[in-house]
Amino acid sequence: MDISYLGLALGLLLLLYPILIFAHLKLKLSRQLFISVGRMILQLSLVGIWLEFLFNQQRWWLTLIWMLIMIGNAIFTVKGRLKYQGKILLPVISIALFTSSIIIMPWILIMIVKPQPLYSPMYVIPLYGMILGNGMNSCALALERFESGLADNWQAYFTRISLGANLWEAALPPFRKAMHAALLPQLLSVASIGLVSLPGMMTGQILGGASPLVAIKYQMMIMFAIFSGVTITDYVAIRLYLKKRFDKFYLPKGGR
Repeated sequence: MDISYLGLALGLLLLLYPILIFAHLKLKLSRQLFISVGRMILQLSLVGIWLEFLFNQQRWWLTLIWMLIMIGNAIFTVKGRLKYQGKILLPVISIALFTSSIIIMPWILIMIVKPQPLYSPMYVIPLYGMILGNGMNSCALALERFESGLADNWQAYFTRISLGANLWEAALPPFRKAMHAALLPQLLSVASIGLVSLPGMMTGQILGGASPLVAIKYQMMIMFAIFSGVTITDYVAIRLYLKKRFDKFYLPKGGR
């Protein structure tokens, strides 16, 4: 069932409630809200027009170009969130996101979904968007927690080094804590699906007329893929960051 433009305009009126709350509390967020909503409308409109063209063309190279644009934007978004060690972050984030993409996407397309053609943008783009978006957010959190874990415990790190530990052994405690912090929200999300929340993919399919059982199978599949992709991304990112953060004498590059 489609939504009319009048219905969309009525949906926009819901923003009156936060605007009234902002005014009541004298929060200076109304201007930012207008800007953010305006950007969202413009961006989604342009992306919608582009995806309509992309879906009709069914060209593998157009799908690949859009995937590269997506991952490029994700890389620079993560880098922009992290305000430390800028010189080493770009290759770390790039390799981590590319690694999880190369492992997860072919498995989904070839072994599970099997679209015809295999590069069908109608399947590739939405699936990749969900996997990449979650990987991007988790990667930023994992790297931030790892760096802050090092910064808060340099004395413990150097104590382990002085007792004969190698780099991996000395950095393992903050590594574990960073992975735990980054993956816990994903685990809570997985555990709450069904009884607490109906995710966007499942809801969209049901609203589009698909059987709830079909929608459930797709949702299970994408959650398996998202969690695996996030775990791979976080692990690769921290391992690469660890390698580039220290020199051959296990001393931190660029200071503490």
